[in-house]
Amino acid sequence: MGEKPKTWKEWFAHAFALDGGAEPLEERDVALLEKLAKGVVSRRMTAPAILFLESVKPLSFVGGQALVFFGPVLEVVLKREEIERAAKMLERRDVLEGLALKIESLEAERRG
Repeated sequence: MGEKPKTWKEWFAHAFALDGGAEPLEERDVALLEKLAKGVVSRRMTAPAILFLESVKPLSFVGGQALVFFGPVLEVVLKREEIERAAKMLERRDVLEGLALKIESLEAERRG
C-alpha cells in the first residue's frame, strides 16, 4: 500500500485517481474477453456492443454492475462464473477499451 499523503494538496492530487493499482489480467481473463468479443461479433451485435462500451466507460463501475443485472440474458453466451469475472474486469477502463478494440478487429476480419 502507498504512503499516506502529507498535505491536503497531495491528497487532492490523488483523491480521484482511477485504475492506479490495476494488476495485469490473468490469462483466463484475456481468454474470457476473447470469447466475449467473438460472441458479440458472431451475433452481429458489434455496433450495440461498441456503443454500450463507449457510453459506460466514464461510469465503468456502473457498467460492470449493469453486466451483472443483464446476467440472465448473457447466460446464452457465457457461464454465470464468466459473467461475474467479466463484470469485475469491466469495472476497469483499460479493459473496456481493450474489449472494444478486440470486437472492432474481429468485426473487420469478419467483413474481410
